[in-house]
Amino acid sequence: MYITGKNAISEALSKSLVEAIYIKMPLKDREKYIVGMAKNHNIKIISLEKNEMKSTTGQSENVVAKVKENSSIGIEEIVNNAFKKNENPLIFLLDGITDVHNLGAIIRNAYFFDVSGIIMPKDHSAPMNEKVYEISSGAAYHMKTAIVSNLNRAIEYLRERDFWVYYASEKGDANLDTFLFDKPTAVILGNEHSGVRKIIQDNADGSIFIKSINGFDSLNVSSASAVIAYAYSTKISQ
Repeated sequence: MYITGKNAISEALSKSLVEAIYIKMPLKDREKYIVGMAKNHNIKIISLEKNEMKSTTGQSENVVAKVKENSSIGIEEIVNNAFKKNENPLIFLLDGITDVHNLGAIIRNAYFFDVSGIIMPKDHSAPMNEKVYEISSGAAYHMKTAIVSNLNRAIEYLRERDFWVYYASEKGDANLDTFLFDKPTAVILGNEHSGVRKIIQDNADGSIFIKSINGFDSLNVSSASAVIAYAYSTKISQ
């Protein structure tokens, strides 16, 4: 997998996931910084001509990193790690998040606000590809993720581990403003257009909504993830 971007490559270097750095001249100062970091990590630097970069890496930037994928972990490990961090952790479940930009942004938001993990289905989901790693600014290298074959079974497992599971919807029952996050909580985020599927809604314990100030009821799913994660971070810090 080939990635670009200072933050994404820097995080990959810090996790020892970079196999090689490809460069084409001339380099800007921030690109020279990345190359310097790679040299400090004893990473092989390969210089390419302009036409070679695209054919070799599929990218057109001046600095490209070949990286190992940060493989997903099991749902049990996510939950075990979550309880080590906090007695009332928050986990995101993703239902039908098929856009890589949304997935990358959700991962970035979740990591920033210390969400304990992300669980998503194998099918009908955006792939964890190089674009997701770049958009997440490297957060995908740190965020614990689990890819499961059946989201409803994951919900049942979370419930067995004392989680309460809610789905986010503009027609939800509980106002996020007054939601306490005083117990282990999982929030399901649905598809940008169709929301959380009915079969998943029916297996949840309830639903939450984000109150609009001016009555406008549309919020991008990645933006909603940031609002929910921020609300969680403020409640658990009190």
